[in-house]
Amino acid sequence: MWSGRTRRCSRPLRARDRSVLGVILVRSRRLSGNPFGVQEGEGPLTANGFERREEPEPNRVPPLGLVGSAALFGAGALLLFLTTRLAVPAFVSATGAETVVMWFLAASAVVFGPLLLMAALLLYRERRGGRQGSWGARLWLRPMNGGDWLWAAGGFATVGLLTAGIGAALGGLQGETNLHPSFMAFEPLGPARYWILGAWLPFFVLNIGGEEFVWRAFALPRQEAAFGGRAWLMNGVLWLLFHAAFPWQVLVTLVPITLILPYIVQRRRSTWIGVVIHAAFGAMGFLALAFGLA
Repeated sequence: MWSGRTRRCSRPLRARDRSVLGVILVRSRRLSGNPFGVQEGEGPLTANGFERREEPEPNRVPPLGLVGSAALFGAGALLLFLTTRLAVPAFVSATGAETVVMWFLAASAVVFGPLLLMAALLLYRERRGGRQGSWGARLWLRPMNGGDWLWAAGGFATVGLLTAGIGAALGGLQGETNLHPSFMAFEPLGPARYWILGAWLPFFVLNIGGEEFVWRAFALPRQEAAFGGRAWLMNGVLWLLFHAAFPWQVLVTLVPITLILPYIVQRRRSTWIGVVIHAAFGAMGFLALAFGLA
């Protein structure tokens, strides 16, 4: 008969019982943070909606404030101005080659090469300062996942639609149809001039890779350390001003990509998204010019 009192088991746990109990405890601890046992594929979002995905530790990324950002992008803008106003005309005068080909050569030597070297030296200084995190985390160069590809596709489509709309508006207001710098004005390519595509390809790789490495991989994480969730806006405005040597009509058409691309890169912590959007946008524009479609 039950006496109403609880009997205490004095028999010690066997080894088998202890092992089973240990497994149960481990599993319960793993599920305690996620009651449904579902493993999340994305990192948690911060209060401003930007995803945390293996971001660099704050002490490993020194902030790049307003003065430093203006100096970095200003140096690039000065190099681009010297290229378009001095280097390209000098190369054309010395060689008699097509202006667009000399743009490929001059921009590679005067703009993107020095910018890459400067960013590499600044990264070396970071490493000497004891910041030894992984390159992938520091430069936001983790492999893209499905969500990243969706953002890249959506970003490219949005940039393309907005740019086309701005171009159409400028055409209607001013009758302006050649919305590109003068050094990019050339006759559509025929079979005898397809070699220009071969000259464009290495420049294209250096242009896209150089800008995204310097402006996004190097600068944007440091700007985030200084400006937080609004770093993309600082990055985008300065990137637009980097192109100040271009006609104002060209600058207006560049507003969508210079703002949307940095926003997506910061939100997803992925420099590769910037590479994809920038490369698709740049290739589409040049090929349209090359084959007389723009």
